[in-house]
Amino acid sequence: MNIITGVTSLQPDKFQNERGKRMDNFSETTVSKKLIFEGKIIKLEKLEVKLPNGKISEREIVRHPGGAVVLPVDDEGNIYLVRQYRKPLEEHLYELPAGKLDNGEDPLQCAIRELKEETGLISQEIKLITKIATTPGFSDEILYLYLAKGLKKETSRLDEDEFLSVCKFSIDELMAMIKRGEIIDSKTIIGILYANIYINI
Repeated sequence: MNIITGVTSLQPDKFQNERGKRMDNFSETTVSKKLIFEGKIIKLEKLEVKLPNGKISEREIVRHPGGAVVLPVDDEGNIYLVRQYRKPLEEHLYELPAGKLDNGEDPLQCAIRELKEETGLISQEIKLITKIATTPGFSDEILYLYLAKGLKKETSRLDEDEFLSVCKFSIDELMAMIKRGEIIDSKTIIGILYANIYINI
């Protein structure tokens, strides 16, 4: 028995999940929009949307400018993380260097800036790996993940409200930390798994 939750009267030939083949359009049309909150980093909007079946529903969406994340890999195959306190979780997390995009900023420039600010490293070879939709159920935040190689040490320049330490690990150490639940940050796990699968280290 094939059960698809929340979808009614679907025929097997209505949608196909194979690459290059069309699926039914389940998009929602925005009917109205209301700004609930606007802060320094995020905005919260309440939307009325028209569903594919014609009914009206509500969506609460966090608007975020997005950010850049850097996977710094040195010549020995070590990866640099930062350890910092995250107030929403009330704990210290290991994370890849990352930062918010300034208004209209190129993600590559953001990645270069955040790598130097947080770790004191500059990269001679940096390229985009992928984009990450962090929490698409309620936020439009997109993170751009970059691989940085050819690292050279300079001086870090943290923001006034940033307090963190820089750590260096082998890929085996990082994979073990993920398995033990010591690394829980999603962007960092994605970057480490990418390094473990695709980079010869």
